[in-house]
Amino acid sequence: MLSREFRRLRDKKKEKTETIVDKKRESHPFLYAFSVVILVIIVVTFVGTPAIRSGSMGGRISFGSYKGKPIEYYPGNYFSQQKDLLAEQLRQAGEKEDLEVQAYKVWRGAFDQAVFHTAMMVEAGQAGVWVSEDRVDKALIQSGPYTLDGKFSEEKYRSASAAERFATRKLFREQLIQEQFLQDVFSGERTSGKEKGFFKEMMSLERRFSLASFPFSGYPEAEVLSYARDNRERFSKIKVSRILIKSSEADAGEVLKKLKARNSTFEELARAHSKDAYAEKGGDMGWRYFYDLQNDFESPQPVQAILKLKEGELSPVLKTRYGWTIFRCDSQAVELDQAAPEAVKTVKDYLMRYEKGKVEDYFQKQAQGFAVLAREKGFLEACKRQSLTPVATDFFPINYQTLFFLTPARAKDPSTNLSQASFSQDFFEAAFSLKPDQISDAVLLEDQVVVLKLDEERKTPEDQLALADDYFRYFAGQGLQADLQNILLNSENLVDNFNAAFYEHIFPKPQAKE
Repeated sequence: MLSREFRRLRDKKKEKTETIVDKKRESHPFLYAFSVVILVIIVVTFVGTPAIRSGSMGGRISFGSYKGKPIEYYPGNYFSQQKDLLAEQLRQAGEKEDLEVQAYKVWRGAFDQAVFHTAMMVEAGQAGVWVSEDRVDKALIQSGPYTLDGKFSEEKYRSASAAERFATRKLFREQLIQEQFLQDVFSGERTSGKEKGFFKEMMSLERRFSLASFPFSGYPEAEVLSYARDNRERFSKIKVSRILIKSSEADAGEVLKKLKARNSTFEELARAHSKDAYAEKGGDMGWRYFYDLQNDFESPQPVQAILKLKEGELSPVLKTRYGWTIFRCDSQAVELDQAAPEAVKTVKDYLMRYEKGKVEDYFQKQAQGFAVLAREKGFLEACKRQSLTPVATDFFPINYQTLFFLTPARAKDPSTNLSQASFSQDFFEAAFSLKPDQISDAVLLEDQVVVLKLDEERKTPEDQLALADDYFRYFAGQGLQADLQNILLNSENLVDNFNAAFYEHIFPKPQAKE
């Protein structure tokens, strides 16, 4: 049943027609919205918390532990909630990175939040932090999953299963404990007046620019194929199966003896003894490139030996980074067909993942040549001669790490993404050291190189400067939270198995196609 306080709060909520929050929203809607943003980031929010459906407690994936407490993912828990939020943020941002990079960002970010949350639960428990059942009731009434048209629905509450209600209540209780823990830590926050003045000075001037962008997606096909020709072995591929033994080399040797004696099939022994994601498929790894197999070894020699295997032939027991492995050749090695449609994509993907510096060097050289030409002939003429489309930016201040969320470094043309500029000290140093109409040197961002021309400078509008105190309060709170996170996530307390779990359960390494 609902607790007495739960029912009382529900009835009281119906009667309330105007709150302090409503007044703040009406008197200054922008500051109200900004304060909500701060609250969402620094203190846990309950809005949008999903109801936990029946059967959702299965399918647990362990990513590590904090002081022995597991850090797990399963549908409906805190880790899951953070993953869904980050995935939605990435979708709205329109990121154009490949699927693996996007998935890694989302899951790693959710893991980091889950580690922080788990650490606070452990530390709060040891400190005796506690929240009452009445407070949990209030949170569920005001922002839980049992609301309908903004009001608590007793029908929705009663229609949920007992297990679902229990799991949802547990999640809300943990979030309230985390909120209380953060409030206790930050209640004595002190900041420096000089630091606040420096912060406001960063906001005081804004600039807008014209820029030329050299995106890495434009890396020439001729350069890609030239790299493939110079590294033929690296892009050879072979179809293999493997058995990975983690216990000892002797145990792996016993398995190899059984294989040679043909007492059992390779597939049967893989399912019985192998300790990796391919075991349930009888050890089948599919087609693997040389460079992919190379990741498992300290030197290239074992991979060179594997690629010489004939169809059906077994390798000896080989020591890898993860244990002792026996490979079977399922189809003999072949070289990359550079005339095949997928060849350029295969090599380009490899370059972007493992040899990105080569791509960066190429575009740095192209962009620096453009900068020299622009200083001689003018920015627009240089764009015309090199068939580039100049891009204009909005006004923005020295907004390193996007401290001022309303004024990021942003291009007017959405096809040019400057989101990574916010995390580049080189970008802001180059942009704010220019004189009017001056041309910058090439500036490297994550996936492009840009050249800037200063078009205009102005004083920041007064309505934005008036927000400096709120901005600084948020910034200082974020700094304190980062410090707290560093303390809580001491390596002695944290067991981080994220990469192993991610590449085993979430994004297994793709197989090269025949």
